[in-house]
Amino acid sequence: MNKSIKIFLNYILGPLLFAWLGFSVYQEITAQKDLPAYLHQLYKSIDSPVFLLLLLVVLLMLLQWMFEAVKWQLLLKQHINLSIAKAMMMVFTGISFSIATPNRFGEFVGRIVHLPKDLRLQATGYTFIGNFAQLIVTCIAGSIGLLVIESSHFTNSLPKLEVLAMFVKWSAPIFTILFVFIYFKASLFFSWVAQIKVLQRWQDKLVQLSALSPFLLTKVMFYALLRYAIILLQYWLMFEVIGVEVDLFQTCIAISIMLFILSIVPTISLVELGLRWQISILVFAPFTENVFGLTMGVTLIWILNMIVPAGVGAILMLTYRYSNR
Repeated sequence: MNKSIKIFLNYILGPLLFAWLGFSVYQEITAQKDLPAYLHQLYKSIDSPVFLLLLLVVLLMLLQWMFEAVKWQLLLKQHINLSIAKAMMMVFTGISFSIATPNRFGEFVGRIVHLPKDLRLQATGYTFIGNFAQLIVTCIAGSIGLLVIESSHFTNSLPKLEVLAMFVKWSAPIFTILFVFIYFKASLFFSWVAQIKVLQRWQDKLVQLSALSPFLLTKVMFYALLRYAIILLQYWLMFEVIGVEVDLFQTCIAISIMLFILSIVPTISLVELGLRWQISILVFAPFTENVFGLTMGVTLIWILNMIVPAGVGAILMLTYRYSNR
C-alpha cells in the first residue's frame, strides 16, 4: 500500500472520525433545551445515600454493556479470541457510529472496523444476531407489560388510536413467538442467503454463520436477558434518586412497554429522547403524575447509557489504526 495513503488512513481518518462522532454527540446534548434544569435539580437533591445510588446506576451501566460485550465475544469465539476490554471497546465504538442512524442501524460499522478484513462480513452477521436476540427479549418483556397493564389506560389516553393500541397489544405476543422461531432457525436463513448468486463469492463465510448452535444462541439470549434486567433496575434506581414514587414492578411494566415501542418505531437518536419523554408520560400515567421526575430520570438514563458510551467510543476511534490484514 502507498505510504501516503497509509499515513492518511492511520493518522487523519481516525481524528476525522472522532470529530464527526464528537459533533454527533454534541448535537444530541445541545438539542435538549431542558437538560441544564434537570441537572441542576439533581445536583440540589444529592446527599450521601442518593450519591451512592447514583454511583450504583453508573456501575450498572458498565455491567449492562459488559453483558453486551460478552454476547459479542461468544459470537466471535469460533474465529477470534477477544478480551472483555477489546470487546467493550468495539461495542462502544459501535454505539458512536449508531448515533445518527435509524434505530442505530450503523452500529455494526463501529464494531467491525476493529476486526481483520477477512472477518468483517461474518461479524456483520453476528452483530445482527446479537441485536436480534436483544430485540426478542425487548418484545417478550413489552408483550408481558402490554398484557398486564389495564387496557382502559391506553384507550382512555389515546381514544383516536384505540384500534391500533389493541392491535399492538394482542399481536405483539404473536410476532414475538415468530421472532423466537426465526432466531433459532437463523441457520436456514443464512444457508438460503449463501445460495444467492451475487453473494456466492462469500458463500464460505455465510455458511459459517449458519453453523451457530442452538446452545450458543441460547447463551446469547441469556446475556441479552441479563442486560435487559440491568436496564430495568437502572431506571428504578434513578427514579429512587430523583424521588419518583413508583415501585420496581410498576417501573418494569412501564419501561418494558416504552422500550418495546421504541424498538418498533423507526427513529434516530437525535430525536429519540423526545419520543422517550412522551411515551414515558403515557405509560407511567397509572402510577405517577410526577412528569418532571419521569422526564428527568429518562433523560439521565439516556445520557448515561447512550451518550457517555458514545463519547467513549468516539475517543477510542483516535486509537484506531487502519489495517490491511
